[in-house]
This record gives sequence, structure tokens and C-alpha cells, in this order.
Amino acid sequence: MAGDDTAGAQVFRLELLGEARLRSDSAYLTLERRTAAVLAWLALEGPHPKYRLAGLLWAESSEVTARNNMRQLLRRLRLATGTELVHGSDVLSLAENVTTDAAELQAHVLAGRHAQALELEGTLLAALDFDDCPEFQSWLENARERLDSLRRRAAAAESETRERAGDLSGALELTEKVLAMDPYSEEAWRRLMRLHYVSGDRMAALNAFERCRRLLREELDTQPLPQTVALAREIERGPSLPSTPRATTSKLPLSVLRPPLLVGREREWERMEAAWEAGMTIFLSGEPGVGKSRLAHDFAASRGKFMVLESRPGEQHIAYSSHVRLLRQILARCPDPTLEPWVRRELARMLPDMAGPEGVPPPMADESDRSRFLEAHCRLIYQVCAGFDAMVADDLQYMDAATAEFALLMLSRRHDPGPNGSYPHFIDTFRRDELSPVVAACVQQLVEAGLAVVIEVEPLETDAVGALLGSLELSGAEHLRDNVMRYTGGNPLFIMEALRHLLESGGLERGWPEHVQPTGRGRELIQQRLERLSPPALQVARLAALARTDFELELAGEVLEMSSLSLATHVSELEHAHVLRGERFTHDLLFEVVRETIPPSLVPLLHRRLASALEQRKAPPVIIAQHWLDGREPGRAAPFFVAAANAESAALRHMEAALLYFRAATALEEAGAADEAARIRARVRGIPSA
Repeated sequence: MAGDDTAGAQVFRLELLGEARLRSDSAYLTLERRTAAVLAWLALEGPHPKYRLAGLLWAESSEVTARNNMRQLLRRLRLATGTELVHGSDVLSLAENVTTDAAELQAHVLAGRHAQALELEGTLLAALDFDDCPEFQSWLENARERLDSLRRRAAAAESETRERAGDLSGALELTEKVLAMDPYSEEAWRRLMRLHYVSGDRMAALNAFERCRRLLREELDTQPLPQTVALAREIERGPSLPSTPRATTSKLPLSVLRPPLLVGREREWERMEAAWEAGMTIFLSGEPGVGKSRLAHDFAASRGKFMVLESRPGEQHIAYSSHVRLLRQILARCPDPTLEPWVRRELARMLPDMAGPEGVPPPMADESDRSRFLEAHCRLIYQVCAGFDAMVADDLQYMDAATAEFALLMLSRRHDPGPNGSYPHFIDTFRRDELSPVVAACVQQLVEAGLAVVIEVEPLETDAVGALLGSLELSGAEHLRDNVMRYTGGNPLFIMEALRHLLESGGLERGWPEHVQPTGRGRELIQQRLERLSPPALQVARLAALARTDFELELAGEVLEMSSLSLATHVSELEHAHVLRGERFTHDLLFEVVRETIPPSLVPLLHRRLASALEQRKAPPVIIAQHWLDGREPGRAAPFFVAAANAESAALRHMEAALLYFRAATALEEAGAADEAARIRARVRGIPSA
């Protein structure tokens, strides 16, 4: 709203908690659902590209229709209120004279005004659903959970405040409120037990423990954590407990989980804008945790509608793994594209569910077959992605060589003369010096042709670290600039880990601890976070690190012999600790630290269990082979290496096939089957150019 003068403007109150309404001094307006959706998004997420928001709310309409509908919606809102409550042409934002209850709830909690936060009740857009807008519905569900989490945090903090003030009954009431919102929180149950006990009611404390134990057994088929049982035993024995509670672990502010501002990236942003205008592919390179993904995503969002492709740890040796995930994402958005029969037939080689009555085509016979195969995939991607402004590919260092071949072809095609102007721009990230030789060669080839630019993303400078700390709304954080810079080297991920550690160990009010030295560069803080996990949750994290891209909850339950409800409890703990997000690690450094700290005696056992489970699930042979090999069963790995080599040979990927045959032969030799190993090695001589 640069340049607007809102002095004296009528104030509007946007009520999103409960029924969606817009109030002014004179009247109120009940909002229809898509108008409520637009205002809710802008209130909680901030400025956003107009037509990307239109695409979320009219998901089943054409782009032209969605854009027209958004213009009409904003026009009706302007006529109904007599003023501009939403500003901007390409990027929308709420006017400054609009206050919002949901945003106030967030602000109260972040500022420590917990009592005021608890006065704001109601579910976000409670009476509305958006089943016909799946992406917005998913956002709404996540936003509701975030607000509920803020309320739980506010109730717990206010309970502590009441207890310190001597109001034990008020503290008990608020703790019961926390349990009503999250009945499976053992932290809240332990607090309830202790509050009853220091209030002089030992029986109520023990009854609370029994309620907790019964709930966990009947609902989750599990038992209380050891620390909960230990507290109950302590209460039974009747020792004198301190009337002032020990500080409990704080739930982290949203600003620490995702800083509200992108700071210190002005030079990189300027270079990205120049490359975008020139139609060049943008590669962002830097060390782990430096903020490449955040920069790529924020820049793409500023340009309009974008899609994200992620390469994941463990995929380097699985042909087409990243590419197949991209295809699945594309087809989820456009489940029934209009394709020529030959294109659909070629796609069926990797996506058998697309095969027609004739079934999956036979193996490729020559390079013309292979060219046809590549051409079909490029046609699908460009046909469906033509409506996107950008595609972001994260973590290219994990991309397999076969996907890299596709990527090079697609990026080269984008720059061909002809009707390709609607093709999306590409923004890709990778760790410095960690690209595979194949992917590095693809990047270098594009740069030398003048079709791409590599932008190095460096750690933040001292002034930018100060600006970042100042943006977090954490009292005292801005005064730690020099210490944080010295300890983290300006790495944004390590900065957030350092602040997380200070908050969870008692807050920022005591300043920078003298014993913290700039040695761990963030890894030791991640390790400390892992040490606070319960043993079952840590076991799930370890399995996720070993399973890599194949990790899913059903697999984990089978391998660890956990019930679904028990597993869900442990995964929830990992999500609350910000170790996992869904079935993925929140950051690759977490994955690496977990993997590095697994006890060596446990590693082969988990690999063998994973191999057996993945055999039953018909996973790609190379994955099964690697798990058997890491499980110290080379004889069981060899047949799967052979199967993987056969598949590569059928796809005319001769070098990859030869390498897999060699791995099979080496595994057989290790298992003592020298004759069979010799026969496998002999196959390589028959492979062209091997």
C-alpha cells in the first residue's frame, strides 16, 4: 500500500474465527466462502500473487475463468464495503485499516500476551469447506492446526504464569484446557499431576496418572513414557516437591520455525531478476542450510504460479526416480491429459497405469526407440506445465543420472525457437561441490551455452544477521548478533538452531551462554535436539534415515513392529520436534545427523528388515539390493543387482547396466560364489560400449 494515506480511514474488523464476517462501525457483512478465503489467506500469509490465489480457489476452472472470477470477487467486495480493502494489481495485500482476529491471535502469542490470545476463540472459517479447492482446503486444515497449536501454547504458558503468581486453581484449569485440546500430551498430563500434588491433593494427582494411562492404552495401544511413570512413583512415595515448577520446554514461536522476512539476499535477488528477464535457467549453489530453497521458493512465488520438484537422499542410483515423482505430481494436477496414443504408450514404460489395451511396450531396441521415449516425456511435461510460471527443483545433488538427462533435454528445449514462450522458467538448487559428474556436466553445458547462470548463495553478513534477529519478534534476540554470527558463521539454518536451543533451554533473557563455542556449526545443536526425543520416536527417525526415499508410515510400522496408533504418536512427536514433516526430514542436515549417530550394531539389522519388507512391496531392485548389502547379506543382494542391470540394459542405458553387473559380481564374490560371479562379469563384455 505504498503511497496510500489511511489516516482517518474507517476501520474494518475481519472476523475469521467462527463465522466469517466483516464489521465496521455501522454494520457487518457476512462473507461468502471464496471472499472469506481470499481475506483469510492475505491476513495469515501476507501479500500474494493475485492469479496464483485465483488458481487455488477455482481449481477446476480454466485459467481465464479463474482470473475473471477473481476480478469479479474483488469488485463485489469493493462495492459492498464502499472502499478498497484489498490493494494491488498483480500482488494482493490487505489494507492497513483491516484488523483480523486470527492474525491478532498469532501476534498475541508471539508477543507473550497469552491471556489475550485465549480470549480469541473459534475455528478458522468454521462453517466453510473447500472440497472443490483441494490445495486451499489443505492450507486451511494446516492453518487451523497452527492456530490450535498457538492456543495450546498460550494455555500452557498462562498456566505457568498463574502458578508462579500462586493461583494454583487457575493453573489447573488452564492445564485441563490444554488436555481438552491435546489429550495425548504427556507433558500436559505430567503438569496436571504435579499441580494437583503441590496443591495438596495426592489422590487427584494419582487419578490423573490413571486417566492418562487408560487413555493411552485404550486409544493408542501404548504406555506412558518413563518420565510420566517416574513422576507417578515419586508422588506415590510422597516426597516434598518444590512449589515452584522447573521451567518446561517452550513451544517454539512461528518466527523461529520460518523467519517472516528474507533478509540479506538483495544481490542474489537482483541477479535472479536479470536472469529471469533474459529467459535463463537459474541455478542456486551454496553450503547446506544457507537458505537456497527459501530464496528459490520466495522468488518463484513473486513471479506467479510454480511447482516444486525435490530430489531426495538415496535417489542417485535409482534411475528416473526424481523424474517419476515429477510425472506423478503433474498427473495429480491434470489426471487425464489429452495425449497422442504414441505418447501415452511411451509413458507406460515408467507409468504402467497409463498403458492402453495393448499393454506396456516391449524393451527398446535401438537409439531411435530411446529418442521417441524421451520425446514423449518432454511433450507431457511441457503440455501440462505450460500454465506454470516457474518450476523449482531442489537438491539437484541427489538427482539420478537418468533424470538429469531428461532435465538437460527439457531445459535445452525451452530455449528452442518456436511456440515455447509459455514454458515455465526453471530455478534449481544444489549443494556446492556435491553434484554428480553427470549433473555437473549438464549444468556446465547450459552455462557455457549462455542458457543458464549459477548464483552462489553465501552465508549472511553481520548486518543481515542483525536484521534477521530483529525480524523475529523475540525479546533480546537482536542483542545477540555478534555472538550468533561468531557461532554460526551467518548460516541461516544454524542461526535458527541456535535460537531454538536458547529458547528450549530457558529463553533468551540470560543472554549468550559463555560455554557455547563456535565449533559445532549447528550439528551439535541438532544432536541435542535428537537426544530429547523419546526412544521409540528416535527409533522411527533412525529407520527414516536408513529407508531414505522409501520411508512411509506403513513400512515403519511393519519393520519396527508398531501398531498404527503407536506409530502415529511417535511420528507426531517427531513433527512437534520439527525433525520430520510428514514422511520427510525437515532438512537434509537432520537426515545426515540422524544417520551418522545410529549405533553401528543396529544398522545391519534395520537394513535387513527393510530389505525383507521392500521385497514384499516390489520395490525397485536396486533399492532392495543395497539394503541387503548394507545388511551384510551380499548373496541376497546379488540377484537384485542383476535384475536392476537387466532393466537398465532394456532401457539402452549400457554404462549403468555394466556397473550394476559389476556390483552383482562383487557381491557374489564376497558371498563366496566365485563361479557365478565370473558368469555375471562375462555378461558385461556383451554390452555395447561397456
